[in-house]
Amino acid sequence: MPHFTPDLANPHSRGWGGDTHSSWRNSRGWLAIGVILLGILYDPKASALLGLTHYGWLCLLLWLAVAVRILRSDYAASRTAYFAPCLVCDPLGLTIYARNGRIQQQWRWQDIESVATHGILQTLRITPRIGAPFDYRDRRLEREGNTYRIIAATAQDCLRGTLPPVLPAPPAGFTHIWYEQPHKHFDQSHTRDNYMLSLLLWVLLFLPAFLDARLRTWPDGAPLLLRILHPLTLAAIALGILCILRVLIHNYRRYRRTIHARRQAAMDDNGLHIYRASGGSALSLRWADILGVEWREVRIERQKHYLLYFTDRLDHTYRLDVTGLQEAKETCREIAAVVTAVTGRQPLPPLAPQSPATTSPSGVALAVLAQPAADRLARLADPALRLLLGTLHRLRAAQLPSVPCCFLHCEPAQPVHRRPLPPVRQKPPLTHARRNPAALHPRPR
Repeated sequence: MPHFTPDLANPHSRGWGGDTHSSWRNSRGWLAIGVILLGILYDPKASALLGLTHYGWLCLLLWLAVAVRILRSDYAASRTAYFAPCLVCDPLGLTIYARNGRIQQQWRWQDIESVATHGILQTLRITPRIGAPFDYRDRRLEREGNTYRIIAATAQDCLRGTLPPVLPAPPAGFTHIWYEQPHKHFDQSHTRDNYMLSLLLWVLLFLPAFLDARLRTWPDGAPLLLRILHPLTLAAIALGILCILRVLIHNYRRYRRTIHARRQAAMDDNGLHIYRASGGSALSLRWADILGVEWREVRIERQKHYLLYFTDRLDHTYRLDVTGLQEAKETCREIAAVVTAVTGRQPLPPLAPQSPATTSPSGVALAVLAQPAADRLARLADPALRLLLGTLHRLRAAQLPSVPCCFLHCEPAQPVHRRPLPPVRQKPPLTHARRNPAALHPRPR
């Protein structure tokens, strides 16, 4: 039994030999093995060859027993970021963990004489006050050449009463938000994923009929275990169909929506927060846990992806894909620059604001809208408006008669020069001479 429980959540604790944080990683393998065993059980020849026909109950009990441990550990890892690394130095002492997460060795600081590197390989040697020295070496600690020296230096400081300092944080009131890129879910790579989901949907729709046909292939009837598991299999297939339909409907709504973009990443004086496409929180890292960050530009299936790799104080790595954000490359650099400046106690770099306005459907990175759409329309209509007002001003200066509305629409916007009208002659009175025009203008003799 351990002498104490290490406080992994303490900001003064440090760890080495961590792993890449992946939620429900072990449960995926467990579920895949269960599906394979169930598929073999439906085949009479394969089931008899592997002994599942008569000993399938034992395989089922073993599968369920493994599920209790795997699901429990994965659930704990998904709920908190403080899962055990290889070696931990906390305020109480030094703890060494096995690969299964259990405590292998443990000493309090008052029970340790010294911690130093030893031998040609410069491995770790822990010398207790009572007992023989303990030499420790693990491949998880050899990813970097100076890990043992760093552990020894940190442990010696703890023996002298100097705990690792709390990691820095930005000034109070610091806040910045990065928004998603609307319709990014329908670029080339994600469209291929939607096609695969549609194909899987059709497979699941025809799978119950196929399994019923496999049940009838047993010459003496299906075994009891298979008859019990068959309704559960049909229920799992129905659940899978509903999940796929939910994902496809959600993607279609995201493609058709016209509302403002959702926030996908945010920083404040507490830490870094990553949100799901549905709006819920996916991951939150405190500033007291972030030790460093690195950004990378990689190609996955002929598509550029921008990734962020965060390292916490327990030496765990968090891989975040920020390709779906607005101005993905610049955003990736900004987040990495802010984290580097905070951890290095340097001034914060200038950050470009992002707009939650909706962008046009496209699969490439789009620029941030600088102004609303109304301002852009006003800028486009401004030259025509100035031309029209200038024309009216010139018409007024020329003191021309009123111009009909059709003229404003049909004539070009240029000064109009008209020939002056001849003087209007007065009409003569209606007399008898009007009937004879020659009487008014006698011919000269």
